[in-house]
Amino acid sequence: MTDHTLAIAAAFQACGVEAEVLPDSDQETLILGRKLTSGKECYPCTLTTGDMVKLTRRPDFDPRHAAFFMPSGTGPCRFGQYHRFHRLVLDELGLPQVPIYAPDQSETFYAELGMVGGNDFARLGWQGIVAVDLLEKKLRETRPYEIIKGRTDKVYGHFLRRVAETIAARGDLPALLTEARRAFEQVPVADPGSRPVIGLVGEIYTRANKFSNENVILEIETLGGEAWMPPIAEWILYTNHTAIWRARRLRKYSNLLELLLTHRVQTRLEHELENTFRGALRNFGEPSISETLKRAQPYLDPSFEGEAILSIGKATDYLLKGASGLINIMPFTCMPGTIVNALLKRYREDHRNIPFLNLSYDGQEQTNTRTRLEAFMYQVEQYRRRQPLGA
Repeated sequence: MTDHTLAIAAAFQACGVEAEVLPDSDQETLILGRKLTSGKECYPCTLTTGDMVKLTRRPDFDPRHAAFFMPSGTGPCRFGQYHRFHRLVLDELGLPQVPIYAPDQSETFYAELGMVGGNDFARLGWQGIVAVDLLEKKLRETRPYEIIKGRTDKVYGHFLRRVAETIAARGDLPALLTEARRAFEQVPVADPGSRPVIGLVGEIYTRANKFSNENVILEIETLGGEAWMPPIAEWILYTNHTAIWRARRLRKYSNLLELLLTHRVQTRLEHELENTFRGALRNFGEPSISETLKRAQPYLDPSFEGEAILSIGKATDYLLKGASGLINIMPFTCMPGTIVNALLKRYREDHRNIPFLNLSYDGQEQTNTRTRLEAFMYQVEQYRRRQPLGA
């Protein structure tokens, strides 16, 4: 769903498992996905189905030596059913021998990941996710101000490939990120930080997958804004948080110990990699999950699990860092996304009526999306002018 997948594939390779990333979603993906779904499923389900089937049609696809990686989950979201639906689709296509590796994002998640390469796979995959998060942050903070168009994307693409190569070779990732920082800082820019910051929240797949959201970040930049997005690492840390809570409640103490140790190591590695960009990012440092949940507490109780509570908590983090507008991105009919849409209307009233826009996607290109974004960016400019100096 996003460039972080290159790092995950590299972690597989480092552990001796042949792996490749599915090609980016495109119009063929959408056509295939729609043929194989009823229209009642989430948009991400349609696209992941289309991506999967598109690969099986490739001339070099060998069902005897192939498997798909599609994590699963529990809770108030249809995501946990994707891999079961994909199983039905592959069976109907005459590919019952192709397995789907679907570790459950619960208290057993890391134990199931251990099937790949013990603790190494989880550690390498985590480092890759954090590294790509940092590259993406710097990309979004630099590209809107670049003087030579395309230079920032070129630097980003170069170091994205090198991150994957470094993980596969078990190389020195902090040294590489330090080099990446220097390369980004050499991109000629004009008036960095002068544009209004737009904080994106919402459903993780649709906000991260460029095809599914019709490249909304580039649209925001074209209209004069700078877009910030939650890191993918946030979701991993949140699943750790909920898994630890479940392991305690179910008294699964062996899982609990593994989760606590894993979380501690991940936090240390995150800070180590993050420090390579200290002083180079305006959106530097992520709140802990406990802090994010606390910030969302006036609107949702932590017992209400899922993306909705993260979106509300993240909105506050954006405001504290100076954001001038919020956009909720969601698939059409997404339950957590609909909840966020409803709550953010009240949220904006409690926070100086900060401009807010809800964008839902289902694969039907909407001619009014650009018009709505233009109106939203106008509201953002008016909002900025009303704010007192230093606010």
